[in-house]
Amino acid sequence: MKYRSFFLILLLSLLTLPACDNGIDSEILVLERRLEKLEARCRDINTTLDGIRKIIENLESYDFLQKVESFSENGKSGYVLYFTHSGPITLYNGVDAETPILGVAKGEDGVWYWTVKYPSDSEATFITDNYGVRIATSAATPILKIENEYWMVSYDNGEVWHSLGRATGEEGASFFKSVVDKGTYIELNLLNGTSINIPTWESYEKLVAACDKVNQNLESLIRLKEQLEAKTYVKDLTPILSGTDTIGCTITLSTGESFKLYNGTGTNAPVLGAARDPENPDDPTLYWTIRYDDGVRHWILDADGHKIQANANESLQAKLSLLRDESDGLYYWAVAYGDGPAEFLLLDGKKVAANVAVPEAVVLSMVSVSDNQVCITLAGGEKIVIPMVRPFTVTLGAPVNGNILPMAPKDTVTFVCTVEDGDEKSQVVPIAADGFYATATTTNYVDWTVSVISPESFVHPAESRLNLLVSDGYGSMKTLIVTIVSKTEE
Repeated sequence: MKYRSFFLILLLSLLTLPACDNGIDSEILVLERRLEKLEARCRDINTTLDGIRKIIENLESYDFLQKVESFSENGKSGYVLYFTHSGPITLYNGVDAETPILGVAKGEDGVWYWTVKYPSDSEATFITDNYGVRIATSAATPILKIENEYWMVSYDNGEVWHSLGRATGEEGASFFKSVVDKGTYIELNLLNGTSINIPTWESYEKLVAACDKVNQNLESLIRLKEQLEAKTYVKDLTPILSGTDTIGCTITLSTGESFKLYNGTGTNAPVLGAARDPENPDDPTLYWTIRYDDGVRHWILDADGHKIQANANESLQAKLSLLRDESDGLYYWAVAYGDGPAEFLLLDGKKVAANVAVPEAVVLSMVSVSDNQVCITLAGGEKIVIPMVRPFTVTLGAPVNGNILPMAPKDTVTFVCTVEDGDEKSQVVPIAADGFYATATTTNYVDWTVSVISPESFVHPAESRLNLLVSDGYGSMKTLIVTIVSKTEE
């Protein structure tokens, strides 16, 4: 009986042995697959950490972002960032749920350092070396590996490894909390609470172009102001086109100088202009002004709080520019005078971020033409009016016929010289010779009465000439020659 029981137990053991082997094999296979998965994830995280380091380097070297592409394939997802000067950077989503989160943050000294956030922590802390010194992103890049199912990290290129916790292999949150397109820049929000702002090249180009146009307007206004004092006039006005849109105009003066003036563009660039001080009506000086999106005109003041005169003095020439704030990596509007350093423009004590409006559009025109005048509207609403050359017609009435005027000796003759569309700026100046005397008078600046007196010596077959200089007062002038012939004796 005892032998029968023994053999029965042995038989059952032999029968169940293969099943045990299969179970062990399955568990080993699961462990191997999980290990492979963790190692693959480890490689992705190392790629992402190296990518973050490169992003910081690009920020400090003023490399601009060209585009961002997201991807999702073979169970992996993330982003590829393309820059203007350096190669593409790949950032992977997906980290182990129990894996401490590595990231970056800017210290009080403005330097970017590596941080770590454990699952049980409420916020990230700076990573330090064995001497308690923070590890800068420029000094080292963390390297992760898995050893005995634990995450291990090295900050010295693999010389010394530190444990970061057990690698469970469970699916966790994304490496990035969000990637947000802010128009002018891309905002990378990391899980450790840090945001990295990367300016885009396309937006930067538009902002620089906006600065150039504003500065071109300012330079043109100053030079135009000088020309107006010389009583010049507009000889030609041609539009500046962008596609089918008129974005400005080129003004050519009678002196031959040309000036380009641009309309507003699709940015939030402040409007720089010039205005007289309404509180001092006797002061003809123009002072620099600035207007933001609030629509209110503000005086631009110097360090002592005084208004700055708008003139051609290079030391006072205002220039709009972009200035990067090292604390957040973003660009803000700034102004410089002459060759001086640029300083942030402030509105209510705060810097004004430089943004591109979407979609870009042509806005209010600053140049208009009416009544034979070119009108330039400044930021404060003041207008600079420049006379424009125009064709005009002059006709001579009887007894002038075919520009011939018969006269007898000691004769007085009057005729009407009509200046079409004449106004108070029009002038008719008669110039006589050979003893003749001539005058021109008017009551309406259109019809001018020309009176001519001949000398006693003007007898047949004598001739003389009367020159009529006619000006419309806007830069155009005509010279009419009237031939005076002596009448035959009856």
